[in-house]
Amino acid sequence: MRLFLTDREFVWESIARPNIPFLCGNEMELVSTPNEYLRFVATVKGRTRSEKTWLTYGHHLYEFFAFLEANNLPWDTVNQTQVAAWRDAMLERNCARSTVNQRLRCVHAFYEWAMRNGKTHTHPFSTQDIWVAKPRSFLAHVDASGGCFDANELTLQTHKPLPKFLHMDKAVRFVETMAPHSLKLMGYLALLTGMRREEVVGLDYRVVPNPAGHDPGKQLPMLLDPMLTPTKGDKERFVMLPYDLAVALWDYFCRDWPKRNAIFKRTYGKESTRFFLSHYGEELSVRYLNNAFTKVSRKIGIEAHPHMLRHTFGTYELLRMGKKEGQSKALMWVRDRMGHSSITTTEKYIHAVDLTQNDDVDGYQAEVCEALRRGH
Repeated sequence: MRLFLTDREFVWESIARPNIPFLCGNEMELVSTPNEYLRFVATVKGRTRSEKTWLTYGHHLYEFFAFLEANNLPWDTVNQTQVAAWRDAMLERNCARSTVNQRLRCVHAFYEWAMRNGKTHTHPFSTQDIWVAKPRSFLAHVDASGGCFDANELTLQTHKPLPKFLHMDKAVRFVETMAPHSLKLMGYLALLTGMRREEVVGLDYRVVPNPAGHDPGKQLPMLLDPMLTPTKGDKERFVMLPYDLAVALWDYFCRDWPKRNAIFKRTYGKESTRFFLSHYGEELSVRYLNNAFTKVSRKIGIEAHPHMLRHTFGTYELLRMGKKEGQSKALMWVRDRMGHSSITTTEKYIHAVDLTQNDDVDGYQAEVCEALRRGH
């Protein structure tokens, strides 16, 4: 079984449709039904507009159909016991339980689609009511589920891991060690705003505010417009830039960016709108950012990845705002800053109350900005 992506020459319903995943068997024959489903996911389904989501669906179905092919099992007559064997084989390969469950849910959705469209008359999945004891949350008074969920019988019990974050002194030390200067700014941006790595790497210069004339004691709003800067789910949101960070970003934009963009233009015949460019005028990638974090981690012995800085922001910002406004308003504030689709996602940072009780939560922004000024 092989997984491929369509190129720009692939046309569906008179429209070019690149980057749609599709499966081929060992003899390079197209596997028609899952490929129809992947086209549905990419071209019709409203909640799957991201190409990353299409690829995730493709990988999940690839894993399943590779298992079927290796064991000579037809997809439309496979039974629950055989799917359970696939699940257990993934566990034996040390796949995370959450990953196994995601794949099972994706394959379940494929079979539901296949039944709706007359591709098969049965499928190997069944559900059961699961009662889950939940702590009383911020929106518990409007939760009508009562803790009862309709769960796939094949999915595994999981425990939601706590978000990994750094105590602020370690986070500052980590970012201070990052080089070159543009990479360090990317680190400060993640730490002080909670932006995702894709958002930091893909930041468009047109959304970065000029701090001239602004009060140094106040933060500057920066609108992440999904038409310009990639955001999860194409959601528009404001992040708040501390004044010192806005100054450092604008200084880089005025001093270094024009030279780098000139190199980019000579190479590609057009200007880049990316805010962060390499010294050689190249647009940066998420892989570059991940690799840079790995190198710094090895150098100073502090293990961190880009998302840990986002978690660090979420932890400290929730505690800071909680002391000022109370927990309910703080949760909504952090939810909106971080672009969470649900307040439940934001609530995971509540665990940090005990873990950071000895930290100077109120002054964490000043501490980070002081380090930024020293390095700037």
